[in-house]
Amino acid sequence: MSQAIRVLIVDDSALMRQVIAGLIEQDPSIQVVGYASDGREAIALAQKLRPDIVTMDVRMPVMDGLETTEYLMAYCPTPILVLTASLARYDVDITFKMLDAGALEVLEKPNGHSPAELAQARQVLIQRIKVLARVKVVTHLRGRRRSTSSKLETITARISARTLSTSQASAAPTRFTMIEATTIANEGKTPKFPLIVIGASTGGPRIVNQILNNLPGDLPAAVLVVQHIAAGFSLGLAEWLGHTSPMPVRLGKEGHQIMPGEIIVAPDQTDILIDSHSVVHLSNNTASIHRPSIDISMQAAAAIFGEYAIGVLLTGMGRDGAQGMLAIKRQGGYTIAQDETTCTIFGMPRAAIQLDAASDVLAAPAIAHHLIARVGQLAQTLTLKRGEV
Repeated sequence: MSQAIRVLIVDDSALMRQVIAGLIEQDPSIQVVGYASDGREAIALAQKLRPDIVTMDVRMPVMDGLETTEYLMAYCPTPILVLTASLARYDVDITFKMLDAGALEVLEKPNGHSPAELAQARQVLIQRIKVLARVKVVTHLRGRRRSTSSKLETITARISARTLSTSQASAAPTRFTMIEATTIANEGKTPKFPLIVIGASTGGPRIVNQILNNLPGDLPAAVLVVQHIAAGFSLGLAEWLGHTSPMPVRLGKEGHQIMPGEIIVAPDQTDILIDSHSVVHLSNNTASIHRPSIDISMQAAAAIFGEYAIGVLLTGMGRDGAQGMLAIKRQGGYTIAQDETTCTIFGMPRAAIQLDAASDVLAAPAIAHHLIARVGQLAQTLTLKRGEV
């Protein structure tokens, strides 16, 4: 951007507003244009100032982060970065509902006490603001449907009348390397069931949730979700997805025996693989640019499940997953890239398409239907093969 990125900071703590502003304005390309202490003020300021991005608190008086996000995305679509001070279940659940309502990403609020911790927090926060401020967000009609409620009508009237003068997996991860992940031997065994690997980054939780909600509870395949997410949020992601998914959702744990009809979410900062015995293995391979790495999980799936592997690559920046999709396709597996019109950021799917790694390019609402059809075909083939033995 040639002009400074204009940021609206929304937080009920005056101290936290100062901390966030002090960190991000150290970058000359970022300018804080306003502060709001609650959701009502945030909406009025966003409508007046039209910032490039909003940093949004979760718990606030008058309107909390979820209500504010729903309203903004319905009437004044703006890139929103959620900042939460707590990883408690209640706060994390609201956080993921905010992502489902149109917010783009979530980070833990800066809480470092040492200069090194604050420097790291500043670097991450500035980097995410620069990326998300470029996203062209779309209108989410959910907020408009809810605006018929008496509470929101009351708040809207006030705004119109007023002008503004925990825990991660306990087992220690196995130390796989990239080479090990891509060369695990299948030993000539036919898998017992198909494996779907879904990879996503920015904007992904909402689409992942949509896909999983439309898969049947008795799906004869296992699902592995690899979502790029900030440290500390993967357990909350698994629990949130599990609230509405017909299939059980679990955070990946070393040694877990995965079964068809089950969804496993990769822990944050940890790569995840499934071996020829359908056992989950976690990797702390620091060579990965992204952790969890979509490429590593998909390449391992291709090596183990071959033609019974299915890769799905959703919205996100960069190229993670493109090589993994190609590996699955080369083994005879089926791959889907989300189309540009339904992506928040088209980077990862575009990279896969450019490699000719996508069997199909589909809008998000169509993905679940194609997965069900493909899994049905594969399950029938496996049944026939078992009958021949």
